[in-house]
Amino acid sequence: MTAPFRRLLALTSVIVLTTITIYLYTTTEHLSTLSTLYSFSTSYTPTRRPLDLGFVSKTYVISLPHRTDRRKDIDRLMDGLQISDWVYHDGTYFNTTIIQDLLHHIQAQRMEEDYSLHSIINLPFSWPGDVDDHFFSNGSDSNSLALAGAELWPSQPTPDIPLPNTSLVCAEENFRLTRFSDQMPQWRYLTPQRVATFHSHLTAIRRVVDDNARAGLNLTRVEGKIQENIALILEDDVDMEVDIRERISVLLPMLPYDWDVLFLGTFVFSSICFCWSNEANHSAVEDPYVVPKKNKLHPSFQPRCLHAYALSPAGAVRVLKHLRHEPFAYGRSVDLAIAWLILEKHIKSFTVVPPLVIQRKVTKTDITVFGGSIWKEQLHEGVLGTKQSGDEV
Repeated sequence: MTAPFRRLLALTSVIVLTTITIYLYTTTEHLSTLSTLYSFSTSYTPTRRPLDLGFVSKTYVISLPHRTDRRKDIDRLMDGLQISDWVYHDGTYFNTTIIQDLLHHIQAQRMEEDYSLHSIINLPFSWPGDVDDHFFSNGSDSNSLALAGAELWPSQPTPDIPLPNTSLVCAEENFRLTRFSDQMPQWRYLTPQRVATFHSHLTAIRRVVDDNARAGLNLTRVEGKIQENIALILEDDVDMEVDIRERISVLLPMLPYDWDVLFLGTFVFSSICFCWSNEANHSAVEDPYVVPKKNKLHPSFQPRCLHAYALSPAGAVRVLKHLRHEPFAYGRSVDLAIAWLILEKHIKSFTVVPPLVIQRKVTKTDITVFGGSIWKEQLHEGVLGTKQSGDEV
């Protein structure tokens, strides 16, 4: 073999090896890029988005569409707390056909009332067989909840039953009715405004359940498993503590796995009952490893306000199944309905004391017919400026 031929062979080998090296490198880089884009790698784990407020998966703000004044403030609140996953849930107007139809359905449930002998009567009542079970599962049994009960009233014919000349009266307990009197306090009147508020919250809770189902979440409790994907429902006149993340992070681990509702905005302060409820009535939940400094967690007593409450996935189902029960639905203020369910232990609920969220009381409400509450709740420092005095700066 001549020397020139050997040099040519050596040069050819170098060129071939270089070409193979470049091919293998570029191919590896290409496959690595595809693996990243399409998650080919079994070790690839997508980044999990941080939860809003440190524990909420999604926030729903109940608001009438025309209340642009309140919506501007809610926009400021969400921006101030950097809450990203939230949505407005349009409230129901009281002067609509749907509310008039609901009033006729309510009266149809009361046709057995007879005050000829008594001024107070208890109409026949029982809960459905599935509404009070604990619906524990293995984590794969339930991922939807069909419409039922009073949820179907809007799609059914309106009962041909005249409404009374006087105002309807709010039911109490399960189905106790009192004869109408013009001396009753206004909270005893079942006004179209109260029915509309009930409808607004019921449809918001239904939306939570449906969103959870579409996300593939299990809607039942799994024994011993901490419930995640928490929803927060707010009304549109609230303010929050600027450090709500830090405050709530101390309390959340103290919740039992089977909790349903967590109230962030109803409490008792000193000797004055706010939201007409003493939510420190039950002793605070204790944890040997946690000593809350600013807020405490109490089993709920009879919370009267619904301006800020969180729902576990199973809790949303449980509350909805009770509220839509026909003899119970729409027959009283929705906050009193939930307070009764808590008192009767149909719902496992907890309350943060003092509150992390308050109603600001700076604009007129669309619910109260006349008068209304004049008290103001307090925050240490609200995002929208609420201070300890309850006033804004």
